[in-house]
Amino acid sequence: MKRREFFEKSACSVAALVLAKFGLSASGLSDEEMSREEYVKKLLMDKMGMSEEEAKKEIEKMKEKLPKVKEMCICKDCPTYVGEETEVGFCHPLIGKSKVITKENGCNCPTCPVYKKMELKNGYYCTRKSEMEQEMAKKEK
Repeated sequence: MKRREFFEKSACSVAALVLAKFGLSASGLSDEEMSREEYVKKLLMDKMGMSEEEAKKEIEKMKEKLPKVKEMCICKDCPTYVGEETEVGFCHPLIGKSKVITKENGCNCPTCPVYKKMELKNGYYCTRKSEMEQEMAKKEK
């Protein structure tokens, strides 16, 4: 039995819901306090039903693609990008939403080689979260 199935079939799921209500996880850390990698692993396990081992393998694949994403990305040419930001590749799950960029001034994502190559569907990753997170949010509705 996968961990998720165990929690769903036990009273532990109620405890997890209560913790989530207060912005906490079973580890005691809020999503903001987790490393980005731990946060993505949690999403893969909780929202996509992956086992911990499957999530770790998926993250390794993401890590392999990240340098190419950063190399191809055009974030710095976008009207929404600000000079104080040092990161690029916000569409990638291990980067995600900017901690610096807050105002949307136009989106170049659909013209980005990464967007085209990866067949992405969303935009404004710098202010609205990665492709994976935006797609998960759509499924929750």
